Amino acid sequence: MRTFIRSVIAVIAGFLLMWPLGYAYAALGWPTFQLWGLMHGTFVAAWPTLSILVFLALGYLPAFRSIDDTAPLIAGLVWGLLLATGFNIRHALGFEIAYGLFGATAVIVALLCVFAKHRLRLALFVISPLVFLNLDLLLAPPALGQFLSRAISDLNGLLPPVAFSLAGYVLGSLARAAIKRSTRTA
Repeated sequence: MRTFIRSVIAVIAGFLLMWPLGYAYAALGWPTFQLWGLMHGTFVAAWPTLSILVFLALGYLPAFRSIDDTAPLIAGLVWGLLLATGFNIRHALGFEIAYGLFGATAVIVALLCVFAKHRLRLALFVISPLVFLNLDLLLAPPALGQFLSRAISDLNGLLPPVAFSLAGYVLGSLARAAIKRSTRTA
C-alpha cells in the first residue's frame, strides 16, 4: 500500500514540478523544457522523469523505504534532463557538441557506476528522459501501417545515446572491479 501511495504522490508531484522546471529553463534561456516547450510536447519527457525523481526522493522520508542507489539515480536523472535538452537541439548546437555531451554522459555514467550496486539500471535511467522525449509515438500515434517505420526511425535516433551510456556502464563496471581487486590485494 505504501508503494501505491508513494507512486500516486510521485505522479502528482512530478506533474506539479513541471512548472518550476519550466520557469527555471525560461529564466536560464535554455530550450526544450521551458513553459512553451512543455505545453507543446516535451511534457512527455519531463513528467515521467520528474515523477521518477520524486519517487526516489521520497525514499529519504521515514515513511517510505529507500531504494538502492538512490543518490546516483537522482544524479543520473538530472543529467538525463540536461542531456535531453542538448540532444533535442543537436542540429542547432552542431553534432560535435552533441557527441561531446554523449562523451560526458559516458564519463558521468562511469563515475556513478563505480558507486552503484545496480549499474545497468543506472545506465538506462540516465538516458530515460531522452527516450521519453524522442518517442514521438507518445504524442500522436500514427496509423497502424506507419507505426513500424516510425518506431524504427525513432529507435535509430536513440542508438548513439544508448551506446555511450552502455560504454559508461562498461567503463564504470571495469573501474569498480579494478578498485575491488586492488583493495583485496592490499
